[in-house]
Amino acid sequence: MIRTRIDTLWFKRCCAFHLHFLPDHEALSKFCDLQDNIERDSGAPLLRVPVTSLHMTIATLIDAAAQFSIPNDEVWSRNGERWKEIVERLVGETPPFDIHFHEVAASEAAVFVKAEEPAELRRLRSAISQAICFEQWRPSPPDIAHITLFRFLAEEPAPAVSFEAGRQPIGVRAGSLTLLEERVYPSVELNIISEPLLRGKKSGDRH
Repeated sequence: MIRTRIDTLWFKRCCAFHLHFLPDHEALSKFCDLQDNIERDSGAPLLRVPVTSLHMTIATLIDAAAQFSIPNDEVWSRNGERWKEIVERLVGETPPFDIHFHEVAASEAAVFVKAEEPAELRRLRSAISQAICFEQWRPSPPDIAHITLFRFLAEEPAPAVSFEAGRQPIGVRAGSLTLLEERVYPSVELNIISEPLLRGKKSGDRH
């Protein structure tokens, strides 16, 4: 049986750099409703991710827990401008893609909603992982499309969770992504670095 793991970074200051997809207001409202239902039906010690922090990670360029020979902010200071140009170019070469979140699952670390990984997303993640490297470390993107809804406050058997019967999948369309610095985990305080558009998209047309 899977046992939950306490999230020791919760609401702590950190220094990490990510490429995220940020859902629009309509999708956030649906994810918030889903959080409400899970929270109501589960007796697990859940830490609810704030609605304004909900996101899908495309790739993490520098992890909060990374162990480099220099601090994370110095890694970015040395490499960030070049990595930003690489990421923006790769995003601009990627066509917009649709994602349909249809399943809720629990792991030892989180409760999350997931979807099939579109081919466009998989290729973008692979390209970023191949293009960015520091001290033998490369990004290791997730192999699923998912949005974390909850972390855990205590160690207990993982809760049973489900996408309610009859609920329609939550569909989103990615027309832009967000390159950002995470200053308080989980994405509670951010510094947005850039918002690159996917191929064929124009400013103001981000979804």
